[in-house]
Amino acid sequence: MRIVVLNKDKCKPKKCVKECRGSCPVVRSGTEMFEFETSESQPIIHENFCTGCGICPRICRFHALTIINTPERLDQELTHSFGRNSFHLFRLPLVKPGSVNGFVGQNGIGKSTALKILSGDLIPNFGDHDVPASWNRVREYYKGTELQNYFQKMMDEDIKCVRKPQYIDNIPRLVKGSVQEVITKFDERGVATDLKEELALTKIWTRNIDVLSGGELQKVAIGVAMAREADIYLFDEPSSFLDINERLRTGKAIRQLIENKKTVIVVEHDLAVLDYLSDYVTMFYGDPGSYGIVSQIYSEKEGINVFLDGYIPSENMRFRDYSISIEKSAAREKRISSDPILEYNELTKVFQEGDFSLSVRSGVIHQNEIIGILGPNGIGKTTFIKMLAGLELPTKGTVTHIEKTSKDETEEVKEETKKQLKIAYKPQYIAIDSDLTVENYLLKEGGAITAIPQFRSEIVRPFGIEGLFDQPVNRLSGGELQKVAIVVTLAKEADLYLFDEPSAFLSIEDRLNAAKSIRKTIQNRNAAAFVVEHDIVTQDYASDRIIVFLGDPGKFGRAYAPSAVRTGMNRFLGNIKITFRRDPRSGRPRVNKLDSKLDRQQKSQGEYYYEK
Repeated sequence: MRIVVLNKDKCKPKKCVKECRGSCPVVRSGTEMFEFETSESQPIIHENFCTGCGICPRICRFHALTIINTPERLDQELTHSFGRNSFHLFRLPLVKPGSVNGFVGQNGIGKSTALKILSGDLIPNFGDHDVPASWNRVREYYKGTELQNYFQKMMDEDIKCVRKPQYIDNIPRLVKGSVQEVITKFDERGVATDLKEELALTKIWTRNIDVLSGGELQKVAIGVAMAREADIYLFDEPSSFLDINERLRTGKAIRQLIENKKTVIVVEHDLAVLDYLSDYVTMFYGDPGSYGIVSQIYSEKEGINVFLDGYIPSENMRFRDYSISIEKSAAREKRISSDPILEYNELTKVFQEGDFSLSVRSGVIHQNEIIGILGPNGIGKTTFIKMLAGLELPTKGTVTHIEKTSKDETEEVKEETKKQLKIAYKPQYIAIDSDLTVENYLLKEGGAITAIPQFRSEIVRPFGIEGLFDQPVNRLSGGELQKVAIVVTLAKEADLYLFDEPSAFLSIEDRLNAAKSIRKTIQNRNAAAFVVEHDIVTQDYASDRIIVFLGDPGKFGRAYAPSAVRTGMNRFLGNIKITFRRDPRSGRPRVNKLDSKLDRQQKSQGEYYYEK
């Protein structure tokens, strides 16, 4: 079976001479595979005639065409498509009642589409656009399966679904009033007071919705969904904008729903949170924006490990050409260079308003080293990064840049200097108001290196940015914008790279690609990097050492000196009373269930971040 996908945003028939049609061997043999209603209309492509030669995607100057060869058996498993030559979703996930069902996969792979179908907001059409979609047809299609019972109950209104949306930016435009008023308005279960404590909403309880931050809006959205009476609760990316402590706190609150015999479905990109939340995991794989395939259901441990392997044994399907594993932090510490690149003594920052103060213990950073920064929101991490970049001046203390030493220089040549190192900085919030195409923007901001084949193959291509080259930057989604900002930062020749929350809006693969790209860049250039990150798995994957920030968010923060990953993680996790262990197969950090035998054992030993 072949799928031909036309990206309607990229296809520009007024600016081409229909090279796709002219180059097609099928058309030249006399079969009209490409149909144009007018000379200026986009084509309708009859994919049943396609031989899969791949000529038209290569010759299209706007990269608007994609041809995918899929297993023949999938022809009978098409669940939904959004029109001819549009995205296809194959299969639907099974939902285990009375448990938390986790969905994992790249962005644009069909997870949100599956949520809409399971919540009753979208009726699947099984690829047939000539017949109106109906739930009766859905029930017949899944006759004899577990999904038949699910959809029958939905048709009989025996189950009610509540869905927390993926995007929370529109909330202030849709609802008005204080947090208390909004949650109380939707409180059908009589749990508003409990949610106030469970989601740590006390500080913002009387605050108006329209002045809340992204993380605060996320917690309100989760609270509203949990307050409503339903049988099935669907949460689309509940950890976005939240720090580690908040992610685990909300995860604990969501899991409590199943104690009341509720069913929960969660789409999540933070592997630690997904593992902590889920009882079962279903994978989505395929070609983002073109098609998605739903895997069978797995236990949470096995499902995440299969996803990291990139290979599904039961289907003999490899959906990624590499597996992902994480080495122990002790092995990474041995790679750190002895050559310092930056040092700072005791730093203090007091804002004029007196509302917040930050104190930082002294530290030294070396070449080829990545320093991870951990801490809650509003604790001063971004302020610290800006002081290193020279965008904020400390109230007390100094940051000293040390001249890099080349390999043939002797110790006598190396000396401290006031010479300013080159710094590349990716801020937390990315706002690019430019109508340049992505390719031209990369060339303008990143320089000529972005056009070098090696840079494109090692940095640009893993992020999938080449498919965005013709898109205006100001039309990109949050995740696409994040990837462009990371690539632009890595394109700059620098001695010190500063990344503030690079994983925001990114899928798991893109988060780990970002960490891998940062690692490769600093090693090739004998540079160093600081990475502010809330995703424990990504932070563990990237970091050689850790700086921990603690304190009272919004009032004061204190930063410890850089320490070994194990030491830093133990300090941070001990403060929030959460324990992690390592998965023996993939090496990834896994959250221990609260009060489990292993959780109690590690706490008694003071080992909140178990390395074995």
